[in-house]
Amino acid sequence: MAVLGLSMVAAVTTVLIQPSTRPPRWDILVCLAVAAVAAGGGVLWLRRRPTDDLATGGKHWWVEQRNGWVGFAAWSWVVPAFLVAYAALSPTPAAWEIVDAGSAMRTTEIEKVLSSKYVSSQRTGHYTSTVLVPVPFNQGPRTTELELTSSDKPKAGEEIWVLFAPSSPDLEVFVGDRQSLEEKIGGRVDFWTIFLTLGFLAFCWFMNLFGRWRSDPVAGLHRSRQKGILHALPVSVAGVGVALDERPASASVTKHLKPRIRLTSAEFGELHLYLDDIVDPLPLAQRLMGVRGHVYWRRPARQLPYANSVGYAVLILDGQRYVAGWLESLDASVALPVSALVPADQELPAAGEARALRPLTPVEASANSTVLKALLLGIVALGLITFGVGDIATAALAAASVLAVLMGRKRAGLQMKRHVESLTPGSDLPTGTIREA
Repeated sequence: MAVLGLSMVAAVTTVLIQPSTRPPRWDILVCLAVAAVAAGGGVLWLRRRPTDDLATGGKHWWVEQRNGWVGFAAWSWVVPAFLVAYAALSPTPAAWEIVDAGSAMRTTEIEKVLSSKYVSSQRTGHYTSTVLVPVPFNQGPRTTELELTSSDKPKAGEEIWVLFAPSSPDLEVFVGDRQSLEEKIGGRVDFWTIFLTLGFLAFCWFMNLFGRWRSDPVAGLHRSRQKGILHALPVSVAGVGVALDERPASASVTKHLKPRIRLTSAEFGELHLYLDDIVDPLPLAQRLMGVRGHVYWRRPARQLPYANSVGYAVLILDGQRYVAGWLESLDASVALPVSALVPADQELPAAGEARALRPLTPVEASANSTVLKALLLGIVALGLITFGVGDIATAALAAASVLAVLMGRKRAGLQMKRHVESLTPGSDLPTGTIREA
């Protein structure tokens, strides 16, 4: 994944450094080829990786990391798709003819403004003008009529830049600011494009990865305890299965089946810990039945319209393994025991020491493989663009690349959803061989 990410960063950087170069763009293609090899290698690794292995558990709850990175990759894919298409569409054949003939950039003064029109575009606008400028060819200056686009209205005597071939007055002449002319013959993009690129990536990072990329629920317990809002109860796992969560999915009113851990407490009765629907409950049922531990939770900062919701929770097992999710009760009218509030001086498991319980299963590996295959398909589409396939095909391939990645993410989610729905709702799963967590 690191190689895949770095390769795409290299492709984006290559376009920003030199967007306008004649196809084929071997520099971009090499970056995309490395990314394709990395994505393909990830698919093969998932196929051969042993599943149902507790040793894969890390320090952090993998669901938030996985969902955050997949969301970031899917939405930020717009950036490389747009830039690769931009690199294919921006080269101007006439500009490269000037380069082949020996280009030059000079400043000259506008001799006369023949016409000027302001063109508005939403909140911005520009002037499109026709001007006469003297171009200093080797055979002597030649007054040429040129089209000029500028933010301010041009005036006679104003100094502007021209790009031309001094020895070939029959070739086209370009006029404008220095940066835009340099971009036409292989220079970097303007700072505004760089700013928009970084801004969009930062927005995607904030929406998908802020607070999640190295999520540690145990560290969050320490912060909640200091604020005096952390609760805890000793519990034992009575069963693992799937059930209808009272909380609907985001931007929806439909409730969904989710993996559920059924907990029992001597003081509080029965509690339900709902997990993300990307979690496969089957291996958890084999390992958690009868295991003891403590469930820690904090109530939401605002009142929620859910009758039985208790709050965000972390179940820490006696073996220092944990899972995290959303805690609900069977009867919201039951009062919490006074002893459930954790004092600020009570010792908690050290942050960073507890390891997440996250056995990998074939269905989860298949969902992750679907995401990687979608990325691979998107990379192939961008690779075809680098050969110069024409304006319409370039736009179509760029759109197909983004659509493939977004649909791959959605298809992976549907795979896990169908798996959860295939299990019997409301009942515990068979445990098989019970092993300590």
